Amino acid sequence: MDNSPQRSDWDEVRELIDAGDSAGIVRKVAALDEVGRKEVAGELPGYIAVAWDRECQARADWDAEQERAMLAEQEELRRLRDAGEISEERHHQLWAATWNRGGYGEAPRWDGWIDPMRLAGAGTIGGAAAVVAWINNRRFDRWNVGRATDLLLEVIAARPTAWQADLAVRLALKVRRQRQVSIPDPNLAPALGLLRRTKVVPPAHDPLVTGWVAWGVRLDELRDDPLLDHLLPRLFETEGVGRLLSGDPGSWSDTLCALAAEGRVDRGALLDGCRRRFLLGGDGRDLRFFVRLHEQLAPTPAEIRPHTVDYVRLLPAAPGPVAEMALKHVRRLPGFDPGEAVEGLLFRTEGGLVRAGLSWFEEVVRLEPHRADEFAPALAVVFGHRTRAVQERAVRLARYVGPGGVEVLRDSAGMLPPELYNRLVAVIGGERVEEPEPEPEPEEVLVPGTLPVPPGPVPLVAPPRSPAELAAIYPEKNWRQAERALAAFVRLAALDREGLREAVAPFARPRARTPWPRHHHWLAAFAAVLVTPDWAIVPPFAAMANESRREDGLPPMVFKEPDLLPGPHGGSPPHLFLLRRYAEILDALRSGTLPPLLLATPTLSNGLLDPAELVTRLESLELAGFRPLPADFQQALLRLPREIDPAVAVRAGGLVSEEGRAAARWMAEGGLPDPEVRVTWSGEDDGQLGRVWMAVAVHAEPTGLPLVDELLAAQPLHVNAVTGGHLGEHMDWWAAVLPAHREVVAAHLVAHQPIPDWSVALPTRRLADLADTTGPAGRAVAVLLAHRFLPDDPNPARWVFRRFAATGGLPAEEFGEEFAARVLRGEITLRALVNALAEESMHGTHEQVWRALTTALPLLLPAPGARPTAVHTDLVALAARLARWSAARGEIPAVTALAARKSSSRISLYARALHEQLTGERAAT
Repeated sequence: MDNSPQRSDWDEVRELIDAGDSAGIVRKVAALDEVGRKEVAGELPGYIAVAWDRECQARADWDAEQERAMLAEQEELRRLRDAGEISEERHHQLWAATWNRGGYGEAPRWDGWIDPMRLAGAGTIGGAAAVVAWINNRRFDRWNVGRATDLLLEVIAARPTAWQADLAVRLALKVRRQRQVSIPDPNLAPALGLLRRTKVVPPAHDPLVTGWVAWGVRLDELRDDPLLDHLLPRLFETEGVGRLLSGDPGSWSDTLCALAAEGRVDRGALLDGCRRRFLLGGDGRDLRFFVRLHEQLAPTPAEIRPHTVDYVRLLPAAPGPVAEMALKHVRRLPGFDPGEAVEGLLFRTEGGLVRAGLSWFEEVVRLEPHRADEFAPALAVVFGHRTRAVQERAVRLARYVGPGGVEVLRDSAGMLPPELYNRLVAVIGGERVEEPEPEPEPEEVLVPGTLPVPPGPVPLVAPPRSPAELAAIYPEKNWRQAERALAAFVRLAALDREGLREAVAPFARPRARTPWPRHHHWLAAFAAVLVTPDWAIVPPFAAMANESRREDGLPPMVFKEPDLLPGPHGGSPPHLFLLRRYAEILDALRSGTLPPLLLATPTLSNGLLDPAELVTRLESLELAGFRPLPADFQQALLRLPREIDPAVAVRAGGLVSEEGRAAARWMAEGGLPDPEVRVTWSGEDDGQLGRVWMAVAVHAEPTGLPLVDELLAAQPLHVNAVTGGHLGEHMDWWAAVLPAHREVVAAHLVAHQPIPDWSVALPTRRLADLADTTGPAGRAVAVLLAHRFLPDDPNPARWVFRRFAATGGLPAEEFGEEFAARVLRGEITLRALVNALAEESMHGTHEQVWRALTTALPLLLPAPGARPTAVHTDLVALAARLARWSAARGEIPAVTALAARKSSSRISLYARALHEQLTGERAAT
């Protein structure tokens, strides 16, 4: 007879929760009767604290066990050292390894109880409101949306249909708008699944609609989605949908048009929805998608005519793209009375729409002259428009207005500048006003400063001569110190390996995780190889497996060593190039083929290498019978200056090794030809991070040196935001990788140019590195400078600008063009640009600022017929001053056109003075 206690339903459910068995919970809940459900539902809330405390205790116990194991191992190491069974060096190396192990076993999963607990409550708790509260319990902070949603729908499948419908609605109302569009609300998937299953009408809840659009349906399944008929009309009413789909390349609009064409959705309902959305209002970004959908539907005049009033209502106040769309459709309606539409357009602020209204006004009054007075009040409003060209056209059209409208125009004429006012009264009558005399050009009182001569590069401090000196700089991250440490390590490995081993033993702490993106990871590995000649990196699990085999008296298994270098996409090309030098040194150290010296150690502080010193180093290697390491040799060639003494090139011709002959050819042929660098912009900027894209490409002819060709063939990234990971590691080193080709280095830095500029991902001091190097500078350098020139002085980028200017390396024309492009893209204001350039020109850079303005002016001057602003006047005044200071010559057509305008305004006076300075001739007006 079985006398064991009867196990309750709750005991079985608890065991399944503890085991993390979600599928088992679904099966168990389906088998429960009403009594069992109530029992489980009553026990679950109290068990949350039990499960949570057990998880916390398990985590703490595991952490404590890891610490105990580490301390026990360290204690054993101390005992072995004190007993003389291991040396002090070996003790230090093994003791350090205990800190780098990162755990003595794989951490278990402690939160496996969450999904079973959630499912158990969903299947047993009585009320739908209580179930919603339960599955959103704050302790259930993990939610496996895909699998858990399917199980949730399964566990409640036996509930009454009305109950499930209630739950569906409550879950739908629980959906919240997510701050990150890439992460859906955890309630969205179960809510949509239940809504589809129960066929209940979804509640009017905006986040549900936006979630459905972003995550809830695939476009190829939209036709058969039961929610389509319910949620589609709400697309046109829900805040946020338009902005969510503003960047949609057409997929949603294409799909909806296709469904309308086949009759799955009502074409008229789509057009009505668009019109309703337009009338609800919003900014241009909110309405962009609906304009696109409306135009893809291509409504006919017959479909537009019944809604003419709605389209006309859009003309005065809707965002520009919506108003332009409405104007296009009402303009083509035959027999349409344009009175209200014309008036609506003339009240706009956009010049294009107002001009369209003026053109329509002229068409009407030519056919029906008696209607001119009807439009007089709207025409009078245009007199106050901010664009001079629009004001001028309104004045010209005043001739159509009859006696009934003249007084209205006369009352508003005061909004016109004096010159246009006098033109108006010449047509409609009235007293002229005295036009102000042109202001004389202010007396020149500003005197630019003198640009100081910057200091040149200095000889790099010699590498350490002794192990103790090397140990003092071994962990340094400064690239110059790192180069010195690298050279000293290789030299001392040949001359005093025992002393070197003792000096670097404290640094023998290579990390187990790979790859290694930072140079100090490799330095630690160098030290580890010296301390333990048979050192090798193996995965942590492999080390534990071999430890077990050793205890069992079995030979160790051979594991493949993981890749220590980052992959092709794990770093920027200059970063990967410099890491190759470390990798080959480590390989040579382990194989016993390390040469007695390195070739590429710079001799100047900017990374350049004296050609004579390179020849001497190659001669020493040949004499010692060693070949140089490939990456080290190719780096040495890239560090040679652009100008090489012919006598040194002749001396290099006496080298006999393969690398020596290659170096001689490199010097004789003038080194690396300048690669071509292209920087282009694409996309649009609507104020959102990531809408502007910058693309950088480097093109170089093959050199026959594989690592150099790899460096120059790799394309930098397309940029729209701050890049992360290891892509931008050791940027301070990059200029020293190619110290004679700074435009190529700048191209790789541009790939990390953050947008917006307040990011610190690319420090301005990296531009200072470029200023210290040599070689032509072009668009890439200009982009970096233009994106850091603001805000106001003092600013490190201003100092870099002066440094480039003083050495003759400033790409001024490209800088001006890029700066102007930033204004046109709306990233900075024209006022900020004028103020910054005016301030900078006083520091002795007036000639360079003038050169920048020669390319910026044609882009920034007001278009023909446009009314110049005060900042345009200041821009031309600055250009006139700089042209005089620089004794500039050479006609600029945009300036000539501006100077030829029949105007006596201040900007015209400055333009004529500038034109005369540049050409020696007075402008014809």
